[in-house]
Amino acid sequence: MSFVYVANFGGSNVSVIDTKVNRLISNILVNPSPLATILSPNGQFGYVLNAGNPGNVTVIDTKDHRIVATIQVGSLSFTTLPTKPMMITHDGQWIYVANNDSNNVTVIDTKDYRVIATVQVNDTPLFTAITPDDQYVYIINSSFNMVLTSITVIETKRHQVISTIRVGVTPANIGITPDGQFAYVCNFNSDNVSVIDIKTNQVIATILVGSGPFDLEITADGQYVYVVNSQRFGISGGNTVSVIETKTNQVISTVEVDSEPIALGITSDNRYVYVANSQSTSGSGGNTVSVIEIKTNQVISTVEVGSEPIALGITSDNRYVYVANSQLASGSGGNTVSVIETKTNQVISTVGVGSAPVAMSITP
Repeated sequence: MSFVYVANFGGSNVSVIDTKVNRLISNILVNPSPLATILSPNGQFGYVLNAGNPGNVTVIDTKDHRIVATIQVGSLSFTTLPTKPMMITHDGQWIYVANNDSNNVTVIDTKDYRVIATVQVNDTPLFTAITPDDQYVYIINSSFNMVLTSITVIETKRHQVISTIRVGVTPANIGITPDGQFAYVCNFNSDNVSVIDIKTNQVIATILVGSGPFDLEITADGQYVYVVNSQRFGISGGNTVSVIETKTNQVISTVEVDSEPIALGITSDNRYVYVANSQSTSGSGGNTVSVIEIKTNQVISTVEVGSEPIALGITSDNRYVYVANSQLASGSGGNTVSVIETKTNQVISTVGVGSAPVAMSITP
């Protein structure tokens, strides 16, 4: 049995959707302003990050959707953009939380829900990634101050900073190749992607993409990186997805999508990319999901969803795509989750959830 956990930032709760029937089965009251969710590798526990001064992490047992612990972390707030401030190691032992207001990282031991370290980093940490071997954590410091824009590398053995890497302006999402050799970083305000050699923690390439690169995903075989160029803040030249070949670190295709793409996901069989087009401002062409076929790098379908889709998740069997329609801006048609059947690329259900859904996790 699989469940979707949806963090409702405006509702101070987490909605639970049963993927078998695509219906809401529970609303779990958590602390105010939940903004991120992750799951343990075995899917037994869900972790919900709540903004505040201080913030906290709510631990949910996915067997009965019961809260089993609340852990205090640093100070953090919501940026109105989907971020990835919390990650768990692949062995499920440690959780790392990037606190963007207190400029530090909280390390939690999942065995007893105890904070075992607080690591100071640079300005405005918002995104996190962990190497496949669980040896290193990469923290993106997304400061608008160029002097403080950087990536902090933390060694998990001692929970200490071992390197600080300078990248482009306002780095956003980061992805690490499945073989653990390279990290790719979106630099939102310099319109490029930095490639970092994990072995040396040096930038080995800078790849020019479209305007406002914000999110990226790497195919399961590590051959391609798909980068969303957002145009969310009125930047021209966005509304595209850049396709990078990792062998050459060259852009091999640029795919036009709808207005203000903000998030994407790739099916585990490396066949399709699903792109959420948010349209947070007035205009047309958003509130959709673009479906890109990886074989041809062509948009094969455009699926209408709710208002301002901001996050999406794909089930482990690739049957369904769940899209959080946040309605953060004014309008109607949000506060829902659209369920897309991948076989037909049609919305087969629209599930009402709490106010302003901004993040989700799906159990295996």
